[in-house]
Amino acid sequence: MDGVIDNSGSAVPPLNYIIGRELEFKSKDTHGDMYMQGDHFFVSCFLKTHWTRKENSPYFFNNENYFIRTLLNKDHLILQSQKNKNIIYVSYHSKEDPLTPANFKEQTMQILKILGYDVSLNLIDENKIDGKFIKNLDHGCGIPDKALFRKELPLMLEKLQKRKSFMQENSISYPCGNKVFTFKDVGDKFELTIKD
Repeated sequence: MDGVIDNSGSAVPPLNYIIGRELEFKSKDTHGDMYMQGDHFFVSCFLKTHWTRKENSPYFFNNENYFIRTLLNKDHLILQSQKNKNIIYVSYHSKEDPLTPANFKEQTMQILKILGYDVSLNLIDENKIDGKFIKNLDHGCGIPDKALFRKELPLMLEKLQKRKSFMQENSISYPCGNKVFTFKDVGDKFELTIKD
């Protein structure tokens, strides 16, 4: 991988999207994992997931499963930097994001910068809302994917033209507790193997 263009991606996985009902979220005196609201409607949604915190289940979501999904993991970022420091990161994130807190993204990007990556974090506040590209402070900032790539991809490609991809190996392994997660680039897809 040579570059990442991100809009409001989560540095720490929101558990309500993984184990859902087990967390028993309460909001607006209604149970649900997620809500959609408009001027004249309020819909409470439940996520269908097989993951559970019940230890005897084959779908037990243990700490290792959580840590492998966490970008804000210093040890994993160090391992990644030992494989390839030539990745360009461009990220947009609302300071007011209700779903994925900006402070986790800030910490992740600071670690990446310390490790020597080319990092650009655009933290969005009210002053940056222009109504065209950045429309609000909600999750995603109202930025259309097409507009994001039209703006950032040419800049990234220009930087990448001056570089050579240095990743010699096509796999990376991350230890998490008692498991090792190995991601391997095979053809046009990634394969994951998990060893205990």
